[in-house]
Parts: sequence; C-alpha cells; structure tokens
Amino acid sequence: MNFIDEKILNYCVDKSDHASQICNELELETKSTQPLHRMLCGPLECSLLKSLIQLNSSKRVLELGTFTGYSALSMAEALPVDGEVVTIDKNKKINETAKKFWSRSIHGSKIKALFGDAIDVLKTLEGTFDLVFIDADKRNYKNYFELCIDLLSENGVIIVDNVLWSGRVIEGLSTDEDKSTVYLKEFNDYIYSREDLVKTLLPVRDGIFLIQKRK
Repeated sequence: MNFIDEKILNYCVDKSDHASQICNELELETKSTQPLHRMLCGPLECSLLKSLIQLNSSKRVLELGTFTGYSALSMAEALPVDGEVVTIDKNKKINETAKKFWSRSIHGSKIKALFGDAIDVLKTLEGTFDLVFIDADKRNYKNYFELCIDLLSENGVIIVDNVLWSGRVIEGLSTDEDKSTVYLKEFNDYIYSREDLVKTLLPVRDGIFLIQKRK
C-alpha cells in the first residue's frame, strides 16, 4: 500500500542522502533474483536508519532479519570505523548474496552475521546495542522486543519495521486479516500500553515504530 503519492516519495528520496553505489547494485540484484524482493528496505528507510545512527552516535547495531544484506550494509556505512552491526537470520543461502556485496565495501568488515533462530541467538549475545532494527517474522515481534529491550543501551533506540502491514492493521481499511496482521495489531497495542516506553509510529514505507526507554 502506498501511503503517499509516489511522486512525493521519489522527491523525498531524491532530497535525502542517497544510497551508496554498492547498495544500489545490491538492490538491483535482489529485485532481479529474489521472489520476495519486496522485503528489501528501501533507500528512504535506510536513509532514516543512518540518520538515527548519526543522531545517537551509535557504535553497535543489532539487526533481526538480514535478507540480502542491504540494510546491514547501509547501517554499517554510517558507523565509525570501530562500529559493529550484528545481524541475525536463518537463511544462509540468501546470505551468500549479502557476503558478496559486503566484501566489496570497506564497511563490510563491520558486519557480523549470525545464523539460527533469533530467539535462541539473542540469548547468547553479550553487551548492549545502541540501535536495534527488528525486521523478521511477525509472529515473534513481541518475543524479539522483550529480549532486545534488555540488550538496549541507556540512550538506545529500537526500530520495528512493517508495523502498518500495508494498512491491514487499521480497522475498516482492509478486510484481509491474515495471521501476520493479527500479530502486528497485538504487537502495536502492546507497545502502546507500555508506559515505560517512548514510542512513535511513523508511516514510512510499510510503517516503522521508534521505541526508547522512558527516562
């Protein structure tokens, strides 16, 4: 679902920091080889992620859902030389595409790919993260969030993707309520109910939640 006119969206992309050449090439390859290429983060969303990294002086980033590695590389580009992106996914085969492009970038060495069930992998992580980007299976969003909030640094931010789900989470806007819609509606309501959190839901791309611990 397009939330704004495509011409306005393109204008926003044009006037924002542009994706790197390697990211552009990775986007093109993903679209030409992956049937689920719509899972790829767009340039506007990645520009926002990079801005948040800069604003928060982030050094350590955690990502749930690597796919072909576009967002991981984009975020790595915004980190200092001693920064790190830890990205988790189940699919090692698709990650071959990611590694191919990461190896071409001077920022690729900042990325550490872990494989397996995210809930299990999260329990093995040490230290804290300044930014967490959740973009994995929707059924476990709440479980991921509850594990990630404990890994979040004091001034860190959690970004959760796809929370508008093409508008299907909004009552009366769509009659198509699949299981993911139900999970996302429950997750959105849960985050809203948490008075210990500062949260803003933005209609960027397919909807993103910005969440921080309330001080």
